[in-house]
Amino acid sequence: MSNPIPVNSARVTVHMYLNNVIRRSIFIAVCTLPSVSTAAEESVAPADIIFDSPHTFPAGAGISKLTFRAVGEDGSMLTTWSGTVSLSGLAIRTGNAAANSELRPFAGEVTFKSGLLQVTPALLGVRQIRVSPHGISVTANKQHWHFPVHVRPSWLRLLPPILAIGLVVLFRDVTVSLVLAIFGGCLLFFPLTESYLAVPVFCETMVRTIADYDHASVILFTLLLGAMIGLMNDSGGTRTAIESMSGLASTRRRGMFLTWLMGFLVFFDDYANSMLIGGAMRPLSDKLRFSRAKLAFLIDSTSAPVAGLAISTWTAFEIDQVVAGFEAAGVEANAADFFWSTIPFRIYPILMICVVAVVACSGRDFGPMLRTEQNQPSVQSSSQTSKTHGSIWLAVIPVFSLVIITVTGFRQGIDAYRLLLIASFVSSTLAIVLSLSFSQMSLDDCIRSWISGISSMIPAVVILVLAWGVSAVCDTGQLNTAGYIIAMIGNSVRPEFLPAIAFLAAGAIATAIGSSFTTMALLLPILIPLTCDLMGSTNAVILNDPVFGSTIGAVLAGAIFGDHCSPISDTTVLSSAAAGCEHLLHVTTQLPYALLTAITSVLLGYLPIGFGIPWWICLPVAIAVCIGGILFLGKESDS
Repeated sequence: MSNPIPVNSARVTVHMYLNNVIRRSIFIAVCTLPSVSTAAEESVAPADIIFDSPHTFPAGAGISKLTFRAVGEDGSMLTTWSGTVSLSGLAIRTGNAAANSELRPFAGEVTFKSGLLQVTPALLGVRQIRVSPHGISVTANKQHWHFPVHVRPSWLRLLPPILAIGLVVLFRDVTVSLVLAIFGGCLLFFPLTESYLAVPVFCETMVRTIADYDHASVILFTLLLGAMIGLMNDSGGTRTAIESMSGLASTRRRGMFLTWLMGFLVFFDDYANSMLIGGAMRPLSDKLRFSRAKLAFLIDSTSAPVAGLAISTWTAFEIDQVVAGFEAAGVEANAADFFWSTIPFRIYPILMICVVAVVACSGRDFGPMLRTEQNQPSVQSSSQTSKTHGSIWLAVIPVFSLVIITVTGFRQGIDAYRLLLIASFVSSTLAIVLSLSFSQMSLDDCIRSWISGISSMIPAVVILVLAWGVSAVCDTGQLNTAGYIIAMIGNSVRPEFLPAIAFLAAGAIATAIGSSFTTMALLLPILIPLTCDLMGSTNAVILNDPVFGSTIGAVLAGAIFGDHCSPISDTTVLSSAAAGCEHLLHVTTQLPYALLTAITSVLLGYLPIGFGIPWWICLPVAIAVCIGGILFLGKESDS
């Protein structure tokens, strides 16, 4: 007979068994709970779908983002629900958003994620989204929602540039005017009762503008170039270099001519041209007593024309836009060869280079520039130049390194914005090393000068960012301001007038949005097919037609003209900052020269060429008339 199991041992065994069962049950419950919960939550359909924005927009405007929310019975967003819905009431473009031939209706399925749906052009793989005036419809789980919209007049798409330019003239304050212009553009997408919603849209627009890689590169390039200039000045290198150049530029006219001539040396980029020459020649302009406004005009009216005509950071971009136009028109030809063949038809930049030379050599001015020159104080000091003397190499080596790095990198095909950023960083760092090596400044002094140089560029950067903000609001994905201007031109025009129309359209768009690059990108892919259509040919033979070549050249030239006229142009902002000139003063003093050159370009250039007169007759005549106009209208200032 076996021994009986003790009572205590039996109790322990049962207790352990029960514990194991309980633990396993809890473990299984914990493991299966999320899946059960998720399944239950996924099965819950939204009680309602809410369309957040935008409910209001101008007719023809693009929409950058449509936001929908799925909510439950209690009105809170179903963050755990994801599902596919049918969306209709949209129109999309797959090609250039400024054209009118590629708009087609969209009706398809889109997916909510965590209760949120944000429909963007990138999501649909298109260039532009428009909303039907009849509203937007969403269907999900056999439920249907319709969201009405309010369409405003299409001319309101011109509101931001009109506000920007008009308020600048009215308030004489660029910063406030640009902020109001951007906010005014954001307001167009909301009814008056929901105008407060424009505030986050404004903030989001500015964040996207600054976060853009190219824009951030330009900002850092500007700040670092300012740091380099500050070190060159405080170390005495700039002062010594300017005094060394005084032998070449001992008079006002020679100083202005030297400034113009230096514009050809920095041909590779308009930004580098404006900032580098403006910073270097500012002390000389003070010494020779021609105004900061004149200096800003000399560098601004030379930088973009030279960069547009030479092998520069513009070249690859411009050729790429010609390629896009050829593809849209079905023209099979070498875009690069055709691009270079349009140089004689870029009449405005050629004339402007000549106008600047005549103004510099003759010393004659007219309009606001003449009054500015005459009203200079008897002694003009330069706060940007150190009173100490230093080795000339403290200024020459940083500038030389900037030029060498940029030119070498450009020849190797490095991205232009990245290249400028690298060049400015290396040059500003080299300026510190040289100042320490020549024992001109201590490390603390170098750091203070470096920071001070950066600080001097902050006002320019603020205006630059705001100018980009206006361009962003006017972009094809939102107000599509350029598309509205193009639509007003129409396609029922005679081919003979195309060069003049292309120049005026490019000038108007560039003035409105403040960007010559954006203007080229908008117009070339549109005007090349349009010109081919009006001329009745898409063959390569059309490439040899002067009307076709002058039309494309007119777009490239008109974009520079608008850039010179626009108070929100980035190159205009940089030129006034580099010259140390009040921004609006620079715009108003440069405008008469730009208008004189533009009028001559149209009347004696693009119109005659359109009617068959060769460019080699029109161009010399136009140059002679511009020279005569400066000599006839201009007067030498008393100073």
